[in-house]
This record gives sequence, C-alpha cells and structure tokens, in this order.
Amino acid sequence: MKRITGLSDIADQFDLYLVDQYGVLHDGVAAYPGVIDGLARLRSRGSRVIVLTNSGKDASQNKARLAALGIEGSYFHAVVSSGEVGLHLVRSGALGSRFAIGAECCVIGRSGDRYAVSADDFRLVDRPADAAFLVFAGSDAPRTSLEAYRAMLAPAAQAGVPALCVNPDLTMIRDGELVPAPGAIARVYESLGGLVDYVGKPEGAIFRHALDVAGTWTEGRVVMIGDSPEHDVVGAKAMGLQTLLVRTGIHRSLAEPQLLDLCVACGGIPDFLASAFKW
Repeated sequence: MKRITGLSDIADQFDLYLVDQYGVLHDGVAAYPGVIDGLARLRSRGSRVIVLTNSGKDASQNKARLAALGIEGSYFHAVVSSGEVGLHLVRSGALGSRFAIGAECCVIGRSGDRYAVSADDFRLVDRPADAAFLVFAGSDAPRTSLEAYRAMLAPAAQAGVPALCVNPDLTMIRDGELVPAPGAIARVYESLGGLVDYVGKPEGAIFRHALDVAGTWTEGRVVMIGDSPEHDVVGAKAMGLQTLLVRTGIHRSLAEPQLLDLCVACGGIPDFLASAFKW
C-alpha cells in the first residue's frame, strides 16, 4: 500500500476512475472540499469517471442528488447504482424465478422515497408477509430502529419470503451522521432465518456493469476509489482492479492503525491510501 497526497500522484497511471459517492464525493449534505476541483482536473485530462454507488435508487435520482450538491453531470461519464443493476438482473431473469417481474413486492426503505426496484414492474404491497419477495433498498434509520425492523420482518422470515438487498452497505451517511444501512437490515432478516441475495459492492455484477457502461478500457488502468475496505476495496480487488481508499466517509473517525487493521481483517488492503478525494 502506498500513501499519496492526492489524485495528481496517480493521474498518469489511470484512464478510468470508478468512484464511490457517499463518503467520497459528499457526506449527503455537501460536497467534500477539493472534490469538484479534482473531478474537473480529471475531466481536463480526458479521464473518464463513473460514479459507482450502493444506492437503491436509479441513476437519474443519484444524478439529481449530485447536481444539488454542485457536482454537475459534466464532471462524470455515468452513474451506476446497485438499485438499477438489481432491477436489470431481475428483468433479465439472472436472479432466478424467486424474483419475478409482475410479482408482489415489498420495498423496505424510507416512506415516500422512490427506489429503482419499486418501478411499475411489480405489484407493490405494504406488509412484508404479503409479498412474493422483499427488496431491501433503503433505510428509515434512525427513525426506525433495527429492533423495530426485526419485529416487522419476522412474519415474512417465518413464511420463507425471499429477499433481495440492492444496497449491501452496513452503515450509511445521513445528514452527516452514520446510521444503519439496508445491508444491516438484510443481516437482521438473515438472523431471523430469511434468505437474502445481494446486489452491489462488493458483489461482482455491479463492477461488470460499470465496465460495460465504460465501453472500452485498458486492463491495469482502472482504479476504484472508495471509503469502505469491505465493499469498495474487496469488490474491486476481486475484479483485478487497482484501489484507492480515502479517509473520509464511514471510517473517518478511525485512526490509521485501526483502519489498516480493518483492511487486513476483511481482506481489503488498498493499493493507495489518501486523506480525501482531492487533486
């Protein structure tokens, strides 16, 4: 692992940048200092940036979120979200007959939020036990606790309702604070005996989709930039990609020795380590 001061130290090595959103580009409230300048400099060099996010929402909703924070679409080539990839896999039949178009689906997330997998493809139901399958797309934490989710989901687990988690993150940044993410709710469902399929980092499907969206790319000249050793680094390394871990985001409070211990424990030792996404 090599410590670097910023993107300028590695800009000559890469043409394609896969960049996590929350915790790398912004904290949900504002873009981090240096982010827009860093993106602009990559663009000026002709480099391509794909925002690769574990978000249950589709690309258009994520683009709108970025634009609201001053990160305009001209700064990146595309957004690839785990929610959109999950919907693509369901539509294609790649996840099997348990997750079928037109089936009764219960989407777990914030009330009123529109998620990619809650499109017109399914008959939406409110109670998990009434569904043919569940989709863990979002989290209502901290308003809804994990214990409340446990009580809500127990009847569905007992009934053997399968589930799809389109955001495997265990923690997420909301209003600048860390709260349980959909992956944590999916873990609760598994602890109840429920069966869960995962789409999103670190699973390979989202990386393959991003590389397909990129079109042409050169082996060895692609880097994944993230704040999560468990998701961003582990997933990218499994695909043979280079990795840069930034110290912002979900592990921002950890001292470097603790962060490196976490990297070792999860098998997510990055190729590069930087304080933040900046030039």
